Amino acid sequence: MVNMKSVLYQSKDKITFIVTLHDSNSSVHIIFNGDHFIEYYKIIMVGEMYFFKNIKPRRTFNEDTQFPVFVISSIDSIENVNRELAITYNSSNPTEQIQHLTDLACSCFGFEGIITYIIDNALGLFVLDSEYILHLGKYPEYNPSITPYRLGMKLLLYNIHAIKFTMKEDIWRLDNNKNCPNFRDVKVIFAACHCSTVRVVRFPSEIFESDSVSQKIISKFSNFRNNNSFTLLELLWVQKAHYNFTKKFPDVFEDEILLSDPRPSKSDYKKVESCPFSRLLRKYRAANCFEDLAQEYFNHKVYCCITEENQEIDIRLPPISEVLHLINELVISQRFSSEICGENQLKVFSQFEANLGKTHLMGFLEGSLDGTLQLKDQTGTISAINISFEKIQSHHLNSIWIIPEYELVVERPSKIYLRFAIEKCFCFYAKSYDPKVHFNRSVFQIRHIFPAKLNYISENSRTNISCKLQIETVLEYTSDLINKNTITFINISKDFIKILPALHVGSFYELSFDVDKSEQIINSTEGSIILNFDDFVISNITSIEFDDSSTFKDLFGQVIQPKILRLNDSSKNSFRNLKAAFLTEDKALNVQEFLNGNFINILNDTNKLVTLKGLILSKEIQHSNNVGQSHASLLLRIQDIQIAEEIIDVYISNISKYIIPIGLVPGQIITLRKIGLRKSNFGKIYCYASGKTHISLQGYPKSIQSFHQDQDFDNTNLIDLFESRISIQSVFRVPCRINNVYEIIMQFICEACEEIIENDCCPNGCNLGRRFYSSGRFKISDGTCVATVTARDDIVVRELLCINNDSYQKICDQIEKSRFFYEWSIFSDNDCIKNSLSDFISLKDIRRDVILFCRKRNIQQMPPILELNAVQIAEKSPIFELKKKLKNVM
Repeated sequence: MVNMKSVLYQSKDKITFIVTLHDSNSSVHIIFNGDHFIEYYKIIMVGEMYFFKNIKPRRTFNEDTQFPVFVISSIDSIENVNRELAITYNSSNPTEQIQHLTDLACSCFGFEGIITYIIDNALGLFVLDSEYILHLGKYPEYNPSITPYRLGMKLLLYNIHAIKFTMKEDIWRLDNNKNCPNFRDVKVIFAACHCSTVRVVRFPSEIFESDSVSQKIISKFSNFRNNNSFTLLELLWVQKAHYNFTKKFPDVFEDEILLSDPRPSKSDYKKVESCPFSRLLRKYRAANCFEDLAQEYFNHKVYCCITEENQEIDIRLPPISEVLHLINELVISQRFSSEICGENQLKVFSQFEANLGKTHLMGFLEGSLDGTLQLKDQTGTISAINISFEKIQSHHLNSIWIIPEYELVVERPSKIYLRFAIEKCFCFYAKSYDPKVHFNRSVFQIRHIFPAKLNYISENSRTNISCKLQIETVLEYTSDLINKNTITFINISKDFIKILPALHVGSFYELSFDVDKSEQIINSTEGSIILNFDDFVISNITSIEFDDSSTFKDLFGQVIQPKILRLNDSSKNSFRNLKAAFLTEDKALNVQEFLNGNFINILNDTNKLVTLKGLILSKEIQHSNNVGQSHASLLLRIQDIQIAEEIIDVYISNISKYIIPIGLVPGQIITLRKIGLRKSNFGKIYCYASGKTHISLQGYPKSIQSFHQDQDFDNTNLIDLFESRISIQSVFRVPCRINNVYEIIMQFICEACEEIIENDCCPNGCNLGRRFYSSGRFKISDGTCVATVTARDDIVVRELLCINNDSYQKICDQIEKSRFFYEWSIFSDNDCIKNSLSDFISLKDIRRDVILFCRKRNIQQMPPILELNAVQIAEKSPIFELKKKLKNVM
């Protein structure tokens, strides 16, 4: 019996096909090699029995094959044995049968079915029996232009494969059609390869005749079907990816370009370079195991190139909205909600944790109207921060990038952004544009970038963000309109603020602008000039390099590069002097140098602002209420990169006026330019940021050891914390009693500027979301002395007030109506808190014995008062304390 038959293929200038004969005991392969055997190819049918008379084998071999192989030189005749078909079809439910197969891609079986729906005739996609998907897209003998299949045809399928396949989107538009399965129920598809046989055994009946007179479908994927270098799974991946592309970028690509012919052209070989999907698949695909078709035929039970399972083909390029939805679900999940809503209110999700290991992010990388970087498609936008040493340049922006490796950072439940490294990404498509004609061009170096400032023009207008750059022009490349003897500033605002992510201190750029439409402000007293730009129509800033090291290509083959400036000897000397002057001026100091007592004395005498580089240890947003107004400030604890014990505090006040960069997470390397240094009355050295301070991030984060209650902490007496040499970063375990609560604040604040939400609106007009905020101050004692403790968020709500989950939601509902503020006085004790909250919560006694895990705060008051920051409040357990004592005894 003929068990399997290959398709015709070319082998050493001869037409070849292979037939496998099978009986109850064994199998044998017969190779027909030569044009004179073609007549037998049409005679031999899989599933039927034949007499092969007077076979004369020219060669016999069975090396590397399971069964003998005969290459025949001649044969007298082949006669059909008139018996019933030896192969049974649909012996059991195919779905149930497939579920028990261990290797779906290489398991072959027979099937009989009727075409009930044509998905795409040109691509060879059909529905059988209203339930199963048949894909003939890589079946060499399927030719829709000659004999397209029609509705109602009955097919016999031999040696077809079942391939695992799931659809998250209805890419074939199967839903709402009675003759198709629900796309969500599709688990496998039937696929034919070069070892399969498809026979039409019945043409449409009268029932299907009226429906079968349909036009031929000219498939947009036909070029990929005809390309033998693509496996079927790769062809399916192209269809999935194309569906996502049209959803993500509906008006960007034309199908004739996106799905251009991936095959090399003899007349124009570069044509293959213009097919982006072909080039994208090169990055993801695995090499074929077999290149010889005969060898693959013999090993068909273990391998099939057409249905090859490519390990990288699982990669998805979903809409950004889908990724954001997934992260939001993770945020509210029980697994991570305690981390995100706890004291740190920060969680960095790896791709593995977020179940996004095979998900690559794709979108336009561009600047936003708040001066930050973002990844965007038609469905959504996510903020982004590049943390690599390679900087974002102007030629990176406004192009479609694919980001294979990334982390997702959640700062509080409503603030989500992306952290990535640009050198690990690749550009899919660089959008070309015609530069406007500008009359004046100048080359300059950015000497400093002032913090982006929030300008609130009126209550009803949109917030305007502006940023000022101090530049140093290059003499040989400076416009006559810029006085070379003045201090030059560039002020960018409105739409032009989108260029800010590509601007970096110390880098060189070319400024081009239309002098008739640009605004210049000359200050003769200060000897300065300010150029104001708010529109790309009349101005542009382009990154400059001095070689082509930053040049790359997108997957369409377009060359993307910055402006290359070729220098003569005179120009080289000018640039060399500029770089040397900048490096001297911008020298970054480490934390150890800042903590040097002699260094601060020198700075205090000159009032000089300096540059600090270190590692972020922690970040804390602090609130103060002055005359009924809330002011937010940011406290960064910066650690020396080399010496972990050296730590300094950096205070950034009134942060609601400025755009604070995202990505300020523990472990991140940070550079702060133009910060001041001070010493407290008690000799504590700290830094403060001014309206000139510029913050930049660079380099991959390092791991920072975080606090865990299970760590081995010895008990500490409060009196011992007065020791001045104690590190403010160290965590202490203090058994104590809560005596009084001085202050409790619970309110909703603006996500962006941290101002108190009033009448469901931010007073600054940000309207970028809000979050629940709580803070508290309370008094503790342990018999050695007393101390004042500051706590915030979950430490106040969950641990100090012991509010459970049900009551927490009630509190949020109440605080939405009006903020809660309690302040202790001699006339009101802590029972006032319970009375104030009694309508919707039942509190435990606040005065109680606890275990306080805390850090020491700066002591600046006179007389000295011990102030602590709460890290965690744990209930005092007698058993736990007994174990602690036993451990100390042992």
